[in-house]
Amino acid sequence: MKRTTIIVLAAILLTIWSWGQNPVILSCLEQVRSDSIRATMEHLQSFGTRYALSANRKNIATWISNKFSSFGYPDVKLDSFQVANNDSSYWQYNVVCTITGASSPGEICIIGGHYDSYCEPDPFIAAPGADDNGSAVAATLEAARVMKLMNFQPESTIRFILFAAEELGLSGAYHQANESIENGEDVRLVFNMDMISSNPDSVNKVFLFRYRNVESTFNIASDAFRQYTNLSVFPGLPEMEYRSDSYAFWMKGFPATWAFEYDFCPNYHTVADIVSNCNMEYCAEITKGALATIMEMQFRPFPPGISSKSSSENVTIRWKPTENKHLSGYKVYRSGNDSAGFVQINSALVTDTFYVDQAVETRKDYYYLVRLVNDLQQESAASNTVHGVRFGFTDTLLVVACMKGQQTTPDSIRQFYASVLDSIPFRWFDLNQLSPLTLGTLSQHRNTLWVINSLEYNAISDEMKGNLQSFFENNGNMMFAGFSFSRFINGSIGFPYKHPESSIGRTYFKVDSTHKAISSYMYQAYPDEDGYDTLRLDPAKAMKAGYPGELNNIEVFIPVSGGNPVYRFDSKYDPGTPQGSQQDKIVGVEYMGDDFKTILLSFPLYYLDTSDARTIMKHVIRKKFGSLQDIPATEGPGVLAVRVFPNPCKNEATLSFSAPDTRQIQVQIYNLYGTKVIQLINQRLDLEKQSIRFSTRDLPSGMYFIRLQAGSKTGTGKIVVVK
Repeated sequence: MKRTTIIVLAAILLTIWSWGQNPVILSCLEQVRSDSIRATMEHLQSFGTRYALSANRKNIATWISNKFSSFGYPDVKLDSFQVANNDSSYWQYNVVCTITGASSPGEICIIGGHYDSYCEPDPFIAAPGADDNGSAVAATLEAARVMKLMNFQPESTIRFILFAAEELGLSGAYHQANESIENGEDVRLVFNMDMISSNPDSVNKVFLFRYRNVESTFNIASDAFRQYTNLSVFPGLPEMEYRSDSYAFWMKGFPATWAFEYDFCPNYHTVADIVSNCNMEYCAEITKGALATIMEMQFRPFPPGISSKSSSENVTIRWKPTENKHLSGYKVYRSGNDSAGFVQINSALVTDTFYVDQAVETRKDYYYLVRLVNDLQQESAASNTVHGVRFGFTDTLLVVACMKGQQTTPDSIRQFYASVLDSIPFRWFDLNQLSPLTLGTLSQHRNTLWVINSLEYNAISDEMKGNLQSFFENNGNMMFAGFSFSRFINGSIGFPYKHPESSIGRTYFKVDSTHKAISSYMYQAYPDEDGYDTLRLDPAKAMKAGYPGELNNIEVFIPVSGGNPVYRFDSKYDPGTPQGSQQDKIVGVEYMGDDFKTILLSFPLYYLDTSDARTIMKHVIRKKFGSLQDIPATEGPGVLAVRVFPNPCKNEATLSFSAPDTRQIQVQIYNLYGTKVIQLINQRLDLEKQSIRFSTRDLPSGMYFIRLQAGSKTGTGKIVVVK
């Protein structure tokens, strides 16, 4: 039977297939041969060494290139680049074989691995490298051979790439990834193979690496392995992620995964890494999984580039389009957690590349994924998962204490902040490994105080950066008061440090650059803006023994346009000394925009005099972040007694009061910003003592004031609503 006839019959079968295995893919996988893989590995081993600096490196690349050409591929090239070693430069050669896609040629899938080898003690003499990494070369060539044999025409462009100089630091992969960036290429998937033939006990297990933020590549690969091989997939160990070419692509922002043997080769980087110590059937099975993964991308590619945008009205999900001819539309799924329980939320297929979800509650975390549906109504593997929230701010201040590991804030520090915030309703949140701060929590609080009270803390995660961006985009306000702001936001850095464009520090806290002199000591911060008072350090507290009431190792800032200096460094020491070297430098910056508001202090409030800390917090909350109105005081002869119970309450409460004279009574409830939220009573009452039950079901969590007026007499009470 002719090969074209096989493909036609497979296509007919495909038209009646709805779920499970694709007969076109099955027909290709049936052509994968372990003896063909063995022959390739034996020839690679016969080179003696494939060390990247050996004299035969171009001969090896040429042999591989000729193999692709022998299959009938016209577009094969050696992509040359240089690597430096011991003050010398060496030309290296990636081998690239390309099949141009039929309907979506601009969308690129890459499959391959490195062909160089290494061996102790002298790789110039011997480095057979059968498993590491002749196995991946053989698997890549076998996949290319089968596709050509079966006349398979992909919808997207497929590149078979065998990389040079992996053992010299992933050099070939970095070169290729950089070229893709320079050329503006749309690389949709990178499937890397490295060490895929060591399996002495013939276990049916394989590792696939699940790189952060590109989990969709793991999804489609693991689905393909599950459907088309006898191998069980296990996520690769995170500490191994950087040890192969996929890491270079991931670091450059491309979606990548890596197939890796479950039993690590005992002959790694030794002369015993030879074909006779490899398992050809195991290598062939991984080859089938890799080939199935690339072919699935032709029939039902996952939607890449998924993102979410949260607002007070809805959550909008977006993803990148595809020109794949099999596309019929998309299905959008939602869950209350990021790992299970996803339910489809669109009633009809989405034919655009966005979906607006309005059927969500406020202040609740939601997780979304998207699946492509092809012309046979088959769904793709899942996209990456994204996170969204419908914002619903309350007046309660959120205090986030950034901790280290699983630590919690000591009682003495919490008591200090409780004293400082005595008239400001707040919610305390210890940010540690056990308690991640979700966007749902941030979405409940318009005003946030972020504190770092020690030099030990967990650095901010990529997910948290996204959460903060969403918080500010929804007009959230934040005061940061703590040590090591720049390192907390950007990770391990040196000083002086310039905050990158579009970073959290530059975009939202308006900081251009940061510096610190560890030996410089500050005893107070003096104001550089009207409305702020001097912040004195508490002499009973010491950051360093022998320096009571002083702080060292704190940052000073240079703001960008829009960032207004509000505090400066004040030292007891002469500016010409190391201790006084940061005198008059900026230690506080504010941004008071219409979009959001931020205040940044390079030191925690905890070390301040309590009264000074209380003063600045009242100033920030009342004057900077809001417009809190004074509620009439409850002192004086004309005061009416007001009582609310239970307090705090959830859905309802009872108000009791005594108005001795019969007269017109008004009872109103205000939020902290002086806005009336409920009119309880506005009528004439005849009884002196009154008791009124009212609903708080529609009030967000927070503190509220109840104002009673009977003629010239007034009374106020506080009520806390907790949901």
